[in-house]
Amino acid sequence: MSLVERRQSNAVSATQKWKTSVAHSVQRVSGFGRAYSFRRRRVVAAAIVAVSLALVAGLVSVMHSALLHTGVMTGWMLMSCLILLILIGVRRRIPVLPLGTMSVWTQVHIYTGVFAMGVFAMHVPAVLHGRLIASGYLEGSLSGLFLLVSGSGVYGLIASRRIPWRLTNVGEQVRMDQIPWYREQIARSVSQEVQALTNPASIAVIGEFHRRYLSRYIGGKPSLSYLLVPTSVRRRRVLAGLVELNRYLEEEGCRVCGRLAALVRRRDDLDYQYALQLRLRVWVMFHSTASIALVVMAIIHGILAMRFVES
Repeated sequence: MSLVERRQSNAVSATQKWKTSVAHSVQRVSGFGRAYSFRRRRVVAAAIVAVSLALVAGLVSVMHSALLHTGVMTGWMLMSCLILLILIGVRRRIPVLPLGTMSVWTQVHIYTGVFAMGVFAMHVPAVLHGRLIASGYLEGSLSGLFLLVSGSGVYGLIASRRIPWRLTNVGEQVRMDQIPWYREQIARSVSQEVQALTNPASIAVIGEFHRRYLSRYIGGKPSLSYLLVPTSVRRRRVLAGLVELNRYLEEEGCRVCGRLAALVRRRDDLDYQYALQLRLRVWVMFHSTASIALVVMAIIHGILAMRFVES
């Protein structure tokens, strides 16, 4: 083989290695040819959103340079995003139709919301001047509502990741609609334990504690402060009281106090699950209601804006 042929062969080999390396890198990022992992889907979706926002920003800059009005274009983009965002509620209420998995819809909802927040910053001139709320009653209310919905969406994204993890650490998970029934069962078990006492000293000591403290905890509902910030302060207080009773009780009374302590812990776990599940349910209701109100106000704003542009 001549020197020229060897150089050509080496050049072809280097080019082939470079193509193979590039193809392998693209395959690792895009996941082409194999199932997407969650991390790869997240990277690809974030890249698509970033590129889309960059293209929209470039188009807005070109239109500004040409002294064209960009509000109509960005407004229609926002309206399209809002309609796509509320469709997840329709998908949730019609699970039997072949409209894709709920996981895919959730991911589309998240990244469409991120894209909408970027377009909102381009659509509202006040944001570019350091103000979050636009001027005017309708525009200011609309921008405030958009920020409220966006903030609740960010909170929901964080809560939907953390709350299920916190619920799994509790132990046995109970549906929210079943929690009142379990509370009644615990209250009945506590009453049976107290009524089954035979020793006069145990009846006097445990009965007094049950009447003054335990019945209020077992029979009552969680306070508003507990629902907002679940803590174990009341549980620790009741358990400390039960431990303190052991000094005045014989063996039978100590065993009853141990069983009552287990029921108190069970009741606290139920209250904790109830608070976390209620938080998710209230967030879904608030986010859905605010989103519908946002779409209605956006339609009114769009009609008025189009009439102004036409005039």
